[in-house]
Amino acid sequence: MKSIVLDDGIEYLIYDTEIIDNIEYTLFSNINEPDDICFRKTITENDEKFYIGLDDEKEFEKVLLVFTKKNLK
Repeated sequence: MKSIVLDDGIEYLIYDTEIIDNIEYTLFSNINEPDDICFRKTITENDEKFYIGLDDEKEFEKVLLVFTKKNLK
Protein backbone atom coordinates (compact mmCIF):
# COMPACT_ATOMS: atom_id res chain seq x y z
CA MET A 1 0.00 0.00 0.00
CA LYS A 2 1.11 3.53 -0.73
CA SER A 3 1.53 6.00 2.13
CA ILE A 4 1.19 9.78 2.23
CA VAL A 5 1.54 12.55 4.83
CA LEU A 6 -1.70 14.54 4.95
CA ASP A 7 -2.21 18.15 5.98
CA ASP A 8 -2.39 17.15 9.67
CA GLY A 9 1.27 16.03 9.48
CA ILE A 10 0.40 12.36 10.06
CA GLU A 11 1.45 9.55 7.72
CA TYR A 12 -1.45 7.47 6.40
CA LEU A 13 -1.78 4.40 4.22
CA ILE A 14 -4.07 4.77 1.24
CA TYR A 15 -6.45 1.96 2.11
CA ASP A 16 -9.18 2.21 -0.53
CA THR A 17 -10.83 4.50 -3.09
CA GLU A 18 -14.40 4.66 -4.29
CA ILE A 19 -16.39 6.77 -6.76
CA ILE A 20 -19.60 8.04 -5.14
CA ASP A 21 -21.92 10.34 -7.13
CA ASN A 22 -19.11 10.98 -9.65
CA ILE A 23 -16.69 12.09 -6.92
CA GLU A 24 -13.64 10.04 -5.99
CA TYR A 25 -13.13 9.48 -2.26
CA THR A 26 -10.13 7.94 -0.55
CA LEU A 27 -10.04 6.07 2.75
CA PHE A 28 -6.83 6.55 4.74
CA SER A 29 -5.55 4.60 7.76
CA ASN A 30 -3.00 6.10 10.17
CA ILE A 31 0.24 4.17 9.68
CA ASN A 32 0.95 4.11 13.45
CA GLU A 33 -2.64 3.75 14.68
CA PRO A 34 -4.62 1.65 12.14
CA ASP A 35 -7.94 2.31 13.91
CA ASP A 36 -7.49 6.05 13.16
CA ILE A 37 -9.04 6.47 9.72
CA CYS A 38 -10.17 9.42 7.63
CA PHE A 39 -11.89 10.11 4.34
CA ARG A 40 -10.93 12.73 1.78
CA LYS A 41 -12.30 13.88 -1.57
CA THR A 42 -9.72 13.15 -4.23
CA ILE A 43 -9.24 15.97 -6.73
CA THR A 44 -6.92 15.47 -9.70
CA GLU A 45 -5.47 18.56 -11.41
CA ASN A 46 -2.64 18.42 -13.95
CA ASP A 47 -2.05 14.74 -13.10
CA GLU A 48 -1.51 15.63 -9.42
CA LYS A 49 -3.84 14.35 -6.69
CA PHE A 50 -5.09 16.57 -3.88
CA TYR A 51 -7.02 15.27 -0.87
CA ILE A 52 -9.69 17.58 0.54
CA GLY A 53 -11.37 17.01 3.92
CA LEU A 54 -15.12 16.47 4.19
CA ASP A 55 -16.89 19.38 5.88
CA ASP A 56 -20.49 18.31 5.33
CA GLU A 57 -21.90 15.82 7.86
CA LYS A 58 -24.37 14.31 5.35
CA GLU A 59 -21.57 13.77 2.83
CA PHE A 60 -19.42 12.14 5.52
CA GLU A 61 -22.24 9.80 6.55
CA LYS A 62 -22.88 8.80 2.91
CA VAL A 63 -19.19 8.08 2.31
CA LEU A 64 -18.86 6.18 5.58
CA LEU A 65 -21.85 3.99 4.70
CA VAL A 66 -20.49 3.10 1.23
CA PHE A 67 -17.00 2.26 2.51
CA THR A 68 -18.39 0.30 5.47
CA LYS A 69 -20.61 -1.83 3.23
CA LYS A 70 -17.77 -2.42 0.80
CA ASN A 71 -15.06 -3.30 3.32
CA LEU A 72 -17.09 -5.33 5.83
CA LYS A 73 -18.32 -7.98 3.40
